[in-house]
Amino acid sequence: METDPQQIEELKQLVRQSIALSEENNKLLHGMRRSAWVSRGIRVLWIVGILIVSFYSYLYVQPYLNQILDFYGNLQNLQDKANSIITSFSNATSTSGK
Repeated sequence: METDPQQIEELKQLVRQSIALSEENNKLLHGMRRSAWVSRGIRVLWIVGILIVSFYSYLYVQPYLNQILDFYGNLQNLQDKANSIITSFSNATSTSGK
């Protein structure tokens, strides 16, 4: 099986094209991998930033939330006292009316 020089040159050309294509693919894949790492890093930084902002926002709003909760507790106590006064008044009027 003999190969003529023209076929050998064609094979060499195909090998060169294959090597060039492989190098181009390698560059593209490295770029894609780099882009994925950068994207992942930015995403992590974004989530950490959101957590930090949320934490400091809570620290800033916490005194106001405590005041609102204390006010709500005081309203409940006031309502309980009013209910007990109304109950004792109705018991006193029902007892004195008999």
